[in-house]
Amino acid sequence: GDALRSAAQARDKVEFTTKSKAQRSHERQVKQRNEDFMMLMKVLAVMLIADFATREFFFQASLPHLKMIEQNRNDALNKVFMAISELSDKYAYVVIIGATYHVFDVPNAFVVTATIYTALGVLSITKSVFHEARPFFVSDITPTKCWLEYGNPSGHSITSSALYLTVWDLMCRRFQADKSQRRISLAFTLFTCFMIAFSRIYHGVHTYNQILLGWMFGISLYYFFCHVVYNDMIRFCSQTDRKTCSELFFNNGTFVFYAIYAIAIFNFLFGNLIHPAPEEWAETINRNCSKLSGQAYDDPETENFIRFNLASTIAGSYLGLIIEQRYMGTHKYKEFNKTTPFITMLRVIICTITGSPSLAGLILCPSKGIHWTTKLLFKTVIPISLGNFYLFGCSKYVALKAGLINTRMV
Repeated sequence: GDALRSAAQARDKVEFTTKSKAQRSHERQVKQRNEDFMMLMKVLAVMLIADFATREFFFQASLPHLKMIEQNRNDALNKVFMAISELSDKYAYVVIIGATYHVFDVPNAFVVTATIYTALGVLSITKSVFHEARPFFVSDITPTKCWLEYGNPSGHSITSSALYLTVWDLMCRRFQADKSQRRISLAFTLFTCFMIAFSRIYHGVHTYNQILLGWMFGISLYYFFCHVVYNDMIRFCSQTDRKTCSELFFNNGTFVFYAIYAIAIFNFLFGNLIHPAPEEWAETINRNCSKLSGQAYDDPETENFIRFNLASTIAGSYLGLIIEQRYMGTHKYKEFNKTTPFITMLRVIICTITGSPSLAGLILCPSKGIHWTTKLLFKTVIPISLGNFYLFGCSKYVALKAGLINTRMV
């Protein structure tokens, strides 16, 4: 009897110690998260004040430079910089999100997805809040293509810095890069972001202050997702199969999604009433874009809302995550992605071919001659939502049946 009591007491002591260690570790993480968040908010506040103080100066300083670049454009450079711009457009998002799913584990892949789509949501709101003209709205500058939503901040700057820095950080963690590898890869990543931003200057669609503000928000979002809430997101995504429906659809992340979508709808409905676009903008835009075929001016809030809805397609990724973790029977393969480069490449190819019908609308839906709501639904929202749902909900199952995942369970 004494021996049994001693054994029970020892077991209880071990359980208490283990629980205490876990609790202390969680408390340290929460404290660090709160400190990181407050630091981020302070830095962001300082940078916003600096942006406010210098915005008009940088905008006006950009205009003669943009005009000089316009006068020295040629077809070869146009093609080069158009290709560079595409590195931070919706087709690039599709490719990068799809690739990272097969390179990272599911929670880290969802961090990448959340970062880029949050960046798009923040972009829509901030464009409407600042309601600043693009340079060709107010000056005699002909862009290579007429992007017609508001100009500040630069969408390509915010999305490229948020997305590429996040991928860089998680790749370094995934492959345990040393200091030298991290520095070299970071230099390459920053150079890519710089070239994407410069391409927007070359095209005549953004000014210096708009580029800088885009970088500011993009770097902040990278830091937020890869440092402030990273551990919380990894923990949540890893435990999706154990969450109740209430916990899945009413949590901090979904509340942010609902709030951003509500703000976007409000801006779409009432933005032009609150801060109507000056009539001279329309005249200048039509004059500068008259040489470009297929361009039709609409109000900036409508154009902004059309592009915002790309952000809403994260709902497909989240629903796919829930389905895969709870119902597909593949959530137990936590390290499915740890395969040889050949098998990984083969898995990407097979899953892409299998899931490509879900993205058919991107190609089959015409870009011109249809109402903007039809284009929005059938060329953006539906196909990309379905593609995201397939990626996070079905592609691991398809790869399992094809024998292309690591089935070792941890």
